[in-house]
Amino acid sequence: MIKNKSREKKLKIALVGYTLSSGGLERVISNMSHLFHDMGYDVHLYILRSEIDYSYAGELHQYNIDKYHGFEKLKQYLKIRKSLIENQFDYIIDQRYRINAFSELFWQRFIYKDQNVINYIHSSFLTHYLFPQPLINQLIFNSRPFFCVSKGIEKMVNSQFPKLKTKTVYNPISVELDDTAISENHFILAITRMDKSNVKQVDTLLECYSESNLATKGYQLVIIGSGERLEEMLQYAVQLGIENNVIFKGFMVNPYNYLKNAYFTVLTSKYEGLPTVLAESLLAGTPVISFDCETGPREIIIDGENGLLVENQNKKALIMAMDRLANDESLYQKLKGNSLTSVKQFSRSVIEQEWQLFFENRSGD
Repeated sequence: MIKNKSREKKLKIALVGYTLSSGGLERVISNMSHLFHDMGYDVHLYILRSEIDYSYAGELHQYNIDKYHGFEKLKQYLKIRKSLIENQFDYIIDQRYRINAFSELFWQRFIYKDQNVINYIHSSFLTHYLFPQPLINQLIFNSRPFFCVSKGIEKMVNSQFPKLKTKTVYNPISVELDDTAISENHFILAITRMDKSNVKQVDTLLECYSESNLATKGYQLVIIGSGERLEEMLQYAVQLGIENNVIFKGFMVNPYNYLKNAYFTVLTSKYEGLPTVLAESLLAGTPVISFDCETGPREIIIDGENGLLVENQNKKALIMAMDRLANDESLYQKLKGNSLTSVKQFSRSVIEQEWQLFFENRSGD
C-alpha cells in the first residue's frame, strides 16, 4: 500500500456524487473513498440524495437535495458551497452527470468557485457529461481537467473536444470476500440494472438466453439488480417461457459469491463507460462474455484469452458465444485460468500509483 509522503499535512479530498446505492457509479464512489482513505488522505463524501447502501470511508456530508424546492433547495446548495470553502480541499472530484448548462454553470462557477476540481466522465454517452458546443464547455469548465474511466472514452472526448484537458484513470476494482452460502450452483450471471433507459438491455439478454441451449444443459440465468422495469422483465421471462430458468435476485450490496460461483458472466449493454462488473468477475476467477459496445469491454476482455468479445449488438453471435463456452470445456478452462492475471491493470495497487503520481506532479501547481 502506498502512503502519502507528506507527514505535515494530509491531502484533503472531496468526492461529490448523487447516492451510495444500487449502481455501478455509486459503487465507484464507495471504492474510491476506501482507496483514498487507505492511502492516508482525509476523505469527505458530499452525497446529494438520501440513499446509502454501499460502505464508505471518510466523513459523510448528506443533503437530500431532491426533498427541497425553491429557496429551500438554494439554501442546501449554499450549505454545500460553505462547507467546501471551509474545508479547504486540495481536490474536489465531481462524479455527477452534467446535462443542464445553466445548472452546471452554477456548480462550476459558484459552488466550486476557485476550487481545484476534477470532473469525471463515466460513460461513452458524452451528452450526460459535456455539452455539444465547445465554447459552452470552455465557458463553464474553463481549464478544469476531465478524468475518463476508459481509454475509449478519452479518445472520444479528444476527438470531439480537442481543447479539453483529459486523463484516463481506471476505477479501482476490488471484491469483498463473502462466505454466505448460495442456493444456485449451475448458472450464468448478469449484474445489471433495469431502468427506463434500457441501456443494459436485459430484454436482449433474456431473448438470447431463451434461444440458446443453456437451459437444456441445466444452466440457469441469475440476474442481480433492480430498477423500474424489473416487473416488466419478470413478465417478459414468462412470455418467453423461461420463467422457471431465470432467477431475479434483486439488488445486492456484495454479489461476490455469485461472481465466484457463476459459470460465466454476461453483459449486453448498448454502451458503457468501463463495465466494472466484467473486471470484478475476472477478479473472482469467472470468465466473461460481452457485446463489444462503446466503451470499455475491449479494454477488459482479451477475446479468446479471458472471455469472449462479441460483435456489438449481434444477438446471434452472442447466443453462439454462450453456447460455445458452455460446450467447450478446454476453452472454458483456458479462459478461467487467465481470468485473475488479466485484470492487473485494475488492481488497487496500480490505481494507487496513478493517483499518487498525479497528486505529486500537481503539488507544485
